[in-house]
Amino acid sequence: MKHFVAIIWLVLLCQSSFSQNDWENPHVFQKNREKAHSTFLSYSSQEKALAADPSKEETIQCLNGKWKFQYSKSAGKRNLEFYREDFNDNNWDEISVPGNWEMYNYGFANYTNADYPFEKNPPFITDSINATGSYICYFTPSVNWKNKETYIQFGSVKSGFYIWINGKKVGYSQGSKLPAEFNITPYLKDGRNKLAVQVFKFTDGSYLEDQDFWRLTGIQRDVNLYYRPKTHITDFYAKALLDENYKNGVFNLDAEIGNHSRKNTGVYHFKYTILDREGNEILTDQSEFSMKNQTKKISFTGEIPNVKKWSAEEPNLYTLLLTLRNKENAIVEATSIKIGFRTSEIKDGQLLVNGTPILLKGVNRHEHNPYFGHVVNRKNMLDDIRTMKKFNINAVRTCHYPNDPLWYELCDEYGIYLYDEANIESHGMGYEPKHTLANNPEWESAHVERTSNMVERDKNHPSVIVWSMGNEAGTGPNFLACYKKINEIDGNRPVHYERAEKMTDVKERHTDIIGDMYRSIESVEKRWIGTDSERPFIWCEYSHAMGNSNGNFKEYWDLVRKNRQMQGGFIWDWMDQGIAKYTENGERFWAYGGHFEPKWVYNDGNFCLNGVVDPDLTPHPALYEVKKVYQNINFKAVNLSEGLIKVSNDQFFKNLNDYQIHWELLANGIVQKSGEFTPAGVAPQSEKEFKLDLGDFNQSEGTEYFINLFALQAKETELIPFGHVVASEQFAISEFKASEDHLVSADLISIQENADQLSLSGKDFSALFSKKSGAVTSYKLNGYELIEDRLAPDFWRAPTDNDFGSKMPERCEIWKQAMNDASLQEFTSKQISESEVSVHAKLQLPSIKGSIELTYTIYGDGKIDVNYSFEAKREKLPEIPRIGLQFKLPKEFNNLTYYGRGPQENYIDRNTASFIGLYQSNAADQYFPYNRPQENGHKTDVRWLSLTNQSGLGVKIIANSEPIEFNALHYTTSDFDPGTEKLGRTTADVKEHEFVEVHIDHKMMGLGGDNSWGAKPHNPYLYYADKVYHYSFTIVPVIK
Repeated sequence: MKHFVAIIWLVLLCQSSFSQNDWENPHVFQKNREKAHSTFLSYSSQEKALAADPSKEETIQCLNGKWKFQYSKSAGKRNLEFYREDFNDNNWDEISVPGNWEMYNYGFANYTNADYPFEKNPPFITDSINATGSYICYFTPSVNWKNKETYIQFGSVKSGFYIWINGKKVGYSQGSKLPAEFNITPYLKDGRNKLAVQVFKFTDGSYLEDQDFWRLTGIQRDVNLYYRPKTHITDFYAKALLDENYKNGVFNLDAEIGNHSRKNTGVYHFKYTILDREGNEILTDQSEFSMKNQTKKISFTGEIPNVKKWSAEEPNLYTLLLTLRNKENAIVEATSIKIGFRTSEIKDGQLLVNGTPILLKGVNRHEHNPYFGHVVNRKNMLDDIRTMKKFNINAVRTCHYPNDPLWYELCDEYGIYLYDEANIESHGMGYEPKHTLANNPEWESAHVERTSNMVERDKNHPSVIVWSMGNEAGTGPNFLACYKKINEIDGNRPVHYERAEKMTDVKERHTDIIGDMYRSIESVEKRWIGTDSERPFIWCEYSHAMGNSNGNFKEYWDLVRKNRQMQGGFIWDWMDQGIAKYTENGERFWAYGGHFEPKWVYNDGNFCLNGVVDPDLTPHPALYEVKKVYQNINFKAVNLSEGLIKVSNDQFFKNLNDYQIHWELLANGIVQKSGEFTPAGVAPQSEKEFKLDLGDFNQSEGTEYFINLFALQAKETELIPFGHVVASEQFAISEFKASEDHLVSADLISIQENADQLSLSGKDFSALFSKKSGAVTSYKLNGYELIEDRLAPDFWRAPTDNDFGSKMPERCEIWKQAMNDASLQEFTSKQISESEVSVHAKLQLPSIKGSIELTYTIYGDGKIDVNYSFEAKREKLPEIPRIGLQFKLPKEFNNLTYYGRGPQENYIDRNTASFIGLYQSNAADQYFPYNRPQENGHKTDVRWLSLTNQSGLGVKIIANSEPIEFNALHYTTSDFDPGTEKLGRTTADVKEHEFVEVHIDHKMMGLGGDNSWGAKPHNPYLYYADKVYHYSFTIVPVIK
């Protein structure tokens, strides 16, 4: 009886399995799909193969373009008849392929970070939200297909899809970031053919595709038809490695030939040839074989003496030409790819490329186009690489999925190291062993298939130096299975998985690199330095670049450069994932989560805006800091007064012959002398001393001297123009010393006062002080009012995204309100002389038990010395966002000149790329439009600044005791401050005012950047009410 019951249960289980939807079955991720293989194209001649232009090959037919389209809001309402040959699609819409249908207003774009956009119940998907798109495309074969095998390849379809040809179902596929290829030969007919595709927004595979990006759907990469000979190359692995001395090229080729005629097709000749960039034949071999079976495997080995090695610095490529000929010696097909000889391995706890421990100066990169969603083209990719190269970025993690194959070709060609990452993230399931899919045997095959197919596709790319098994998907036996499978296919690259060492449920090692994301500097030192002698530490994500961020970036790399097993990391992330949207007036802004979704749909707001560039590739100010810290040429001071410096070549494979060093000697920001030299003879990882010809250099008292050094591109490349600055440094010869000499004005001051105000006037100026607030309420020059609002103390800055993450708006709100209950305790004035008056005001701030004392010394020529002193005695006060004074100038006083750090905005923990210099600009250009408005435009280490109108009239503010900091914008702090909630604001919500708001600060706290969900700026860049703060400056009238 028990056996009978068991049989019944088994039958029921099988019936349940067979009746389960393909898109809700973790065991079904394809039907009738071809097995994964490396990326290559078949050509009808060697010449075409070497030209590698698919548009000139008739056996390659691109189906991109306008397709018929119908959208259904749920899978249950999808069209079930459209694939039939007699179906009438005359009333259907048209849509661009490739394309995400949400970008064409079908459904809506939804951004979430970790939460699934559907009810969590794996492997099932709520039908009512599982939209479907039905596509129809008509095509006529470009060649006689009857004597060929015809394949259709979809580069990427999100999330799963069925395909029909001429009314007959061909197959099913899911796994949205790898190609799906089907043999459609049995379904074709002469003349016009009908291709029907039905795409599901969500499948069970979506549980493994929970990445931090826009949830977009559709056919999102190219669709091509390939007409192949009956006998053709099905796959090959070109292992282009180095010998044990890393000198000679070791070549191993494993090729597979497929016979689809199902009969003995006779003798074939298979030949490989390796050509250099000039087209010279370097290595060749061939094999003759009889094609009796369906598959023939062929292997070759060879060696190239003194091979030109591939690295990101010197991406030397060779062309591999493969030719298949029949017994008549006629070409059956040919193909070519670029290969690069290099090794990637872990030795002695370090990641080595070509036997050398390298540093990865990386970013995480999503595929994103602000106008087309996840559809990116060659120009987008090349623009990304060009910008990365200009800013010294040498590595990319393909977060969190395999990218378009063209991306790898471009990285091979131009030199970018890649962490190639599998399309696996199940973040929304959590990491607990009982919840994570990594620990569920039902999902093992899905994990392994995604990783192994990635390796099969990308195995021939030299730019891929590390395989990454996914992201934030917990860990468990399924990842151990992936690790073993990857090493079975390709044992020539290390394997990385970021969760492997954060969770100890799987004891067996399954990552070769420690990639502990967002681990702080202090924590890395405690947890990892010296604790694992076998594996390097490389942050897979660090320095979270959300909004105005990337503070303390230099400190990360101070740690990297002093620890041999620290080898860099990947900034999160490359580009703000904003989508172009327009106001009613046609003003464009970059939209984020919440700008498209219905109110009932969860979104994660602007957490998709984490880039160091805008969606249009405009660099964020932080990218200049990244460039400086990542630079590969560095400088050391030896004896600056004598012009002695060292140039350090921090590259690993190239000398410095392609660069020129430009130097300049500055006095108070003005160039006194300059010169250039070629840093010849500086080998990789070495340094050399050079002497700058400073001539008769005598320092003058009261003058500040700097030496600036710039490494320039001396040899133009396809991506980097001649003269581009690749590295820079600034050395101070003398320390800042405030001038203590004040020329005493002989101009007289007239004093008038009443119960409300004190009025002072002299030659060309007048000033008013309020006896109720103690503030300067007016300052006029030649009748022009320069202060539209009072000169008032200020403790607040508009919260950055990092501030919101650390709850600063709530925690520090007391500082925002500190001046609200301020009262004037003392107000006195004293005539020092006929040309000098002293005014003293003391304010009480009850909420913080604090006081501010302001002492003004006004001179007859209009100068005003301002001395500021502040203390607060309330216990347990939070950090102070800023300490300073602010006022407003009329808009016409827009012309800005200053001597301090610039030209880009800079902050106390992000200013090493901003050299002290003399800069001319205007208030309008100080604004940086972060896509969620926030604090911006700050400057540090400022000696003086002036704001003038077109006539040259205005004010100059000179730091006295120590350098000051400032902002000068046509916006107010409140314009960028939404309160304690972000409110979904964008650049379209802030408008210029008819004034310039000026902040003259003693201090502003740092930006931070360890993460955007709790971390504060580092302690050296925080200010607390644990001491008395003093600073002073002088307001000087500027009259021309």
